[in-house]
Amino acid sequence: MGFADNYLSKQRGFKPWFTFRPSEKLSYIVVIPAFREPDLNTALDSLWHCTRPQGHVEVIIVLNLPENADATLKAYHQRLADETVKWTNLRSTGDFRFLVMHTFQMPVKDAGVGLARKRGMDEAVYRFNLNSDPHGIVLCFDADSSCDANYFTAIEETLFQNPATKGFNVYFEHPYFLPGTHQVNQGILMYEMHLRCLNLFTRFTGFPFAFHTIGSCFGVRATIYAQQGGMNKRKAGEDFYFLHKVIPLGNFEEINSTKVVPSPRESDRVPFGTGAAISKYLASGEDILTYAPQCFFQLQQFFQIVGSLYMQPKEELAHTIAMLPPPLHEYLHELEAAEAIHEINANCSSLASFKIRFFRWFDAFRVIKFLNYASIQCFDKISVTEAAIRILALTGNVVRTEISNEELLLLLRQIERSRVIHPQ
Repeated sequence: MGFADNYLSKQRGFKPWFTFRPSEKLSYIVVIPAFREPDLNTALDSLWHCTRPQGHVEVIIVLNLPENADATLKAYHQRLADETVKWTNLRSTGDFRFLVMHTFQMPVKDAGVGLARKRGMDEAVYRFNLNSDPHGIVLCFDADSSCDANYFTAIEETLFQNPATKGFNVYFEHPYFLPGTHQVNQGILMYEMHLRCLNLFTRFTGFPFAFHTIGSCFGVRATIYAQQGGMNKRKAGEDFYFLHKVIPLGNFEEINSTKVVPSPRESDRVPFGTGAAISKYLASGEDILTYAPQCFFQLQQFFQIVGSLYMQPKEELAHTIAMLPPPLHEYLHELEAAEAIHEINANCSSLASFKIRFFRWFDAFRVIKFLNYASIQCFDKISVTEAAIRILALTGNVVRTEISNEELLLLLRQIERSRVIHPQ
């Protein structure tokens, strides 16, 4: 019986697209959703030119369309499929194979990047299951991304050094210097600053699961994917929700010795994320804002007392929460936090297990919900420039008065890539 038999049997309508047996040395399967992709070959070419790892590689391209797509879009995708198959047939070898899925009849209700990614990742798990290899790595990439030549070898080295790794993300940098696209360049520069400030400030609070969650920049063991119920079908944010099931399991790594380059382009295909943020910026011309430091200072205050909440009576829990500053205590009241923490206590026999359960309750989703709540109630969002200067100061970096956003971003990248996690 294969490690993923039970999972695959529960996936309604799942039928493998590719039934031939993979190479016995298959170690990595890259999944790429592709919808209306004019430059897919650039992503495929980037992967093709990578230094070969010791383990063999498959790249699954999930060409996807909703079942109600019009004739023009269907014709475009058929041409794309034909061109991609021709391109991949010329390059596939025994140790590096490209596979193309034509999922042109996706249910309208669910059609989108989440379902496309799920279809490809389920297929990847099926193929590792054929090899009875629960340790195979499923990698997520995007059709408009590229990567450094050591993408696979850096991942392989990390997994060799840390064999207990369950999942990981890969360091990323958006390009902000593309010729002829000054406004897009400025927008993506600010948006990446927002992402890095959010991650660093969240780590500053002491939240243990603060990691980037970008769809083109992560990987997971096949067995962990199956155990966690697979990818969701969300039309946006599927990466965030999936990874925050994996990250709390522990042994989640950051691979900073290579780089993925996600696209900075605008997009109308998802309601939020990079493409949507750039589209909004281009339409409004307004600077991209981020959360005020006060939001994170309140979370830090709360997380610092988590240990003292262990085995507190329910009445004391309510009093402790009421003593926290607004809007935090109001947010916690709406969550019925005293009741929730009391229940966590009832199911824990040690402080260590209490903390694990606590942060699985007050998870990354609730952190973001609080940041949005606090931004509406008390602390207006601020410019990414101001936020970057504040987090750099908290990490012991003194910056001069006149400094450009580009210089600030380079400093933020340096901090994250050098694994400076806990500010001074």
